[in-house]
Amino acid sequence: MLKWVAALAVLGFSGMLLIKLPALGLAEAKFCGKCHAMDYQVNTYLHSPHAQKANCGDCHDPHGLVTGSMYAAITGTRDVYRVVTNTIPTEIRATDLSKKVLQGNCLRCHGGIMGHVGDTSQNNGTYCFECHRNTVHPK
Repeated sequence: MLKWVAALAVLGFSGMLLIKLPALGLAEAKFCGKCHAMDYQVNTYLHSPHAQKANCGDCHDPHGLVTGSMYAAITGTRDVYRVVTNTIPTEIRATDLSKKVLQGNCLRCHGGIMGHVGDTSQNNGTYCFECHRNTVHPK
């Protein structure tokens, strides 16, 4: 019995890590755009400067293999549930955790300039995307 539990745990963990496999394209706009609720987000991304250098997962998922896979699996499961149950929110908003992930990825990719500026979200500051919202997903 313990062997089966261990085998299932290894398979589940391995399957979760596959989410980050670039060949599957699960972090690409083509995949994210399969849900009609994301039409606006995908369309604005495709016309943004980020479309040339980054995919959806580069901004919206933690960078680490394990943390990124776990986060994508959890948020992806939530999104599928919302589609299946027709409970997609009218306005898609970032959670507090999502805001931290987004900020971390801004700092990771734009580290050169941010090295001079610092983390703008510290000490009750603002997240990068609050001022630079129109760069990718204008309102």
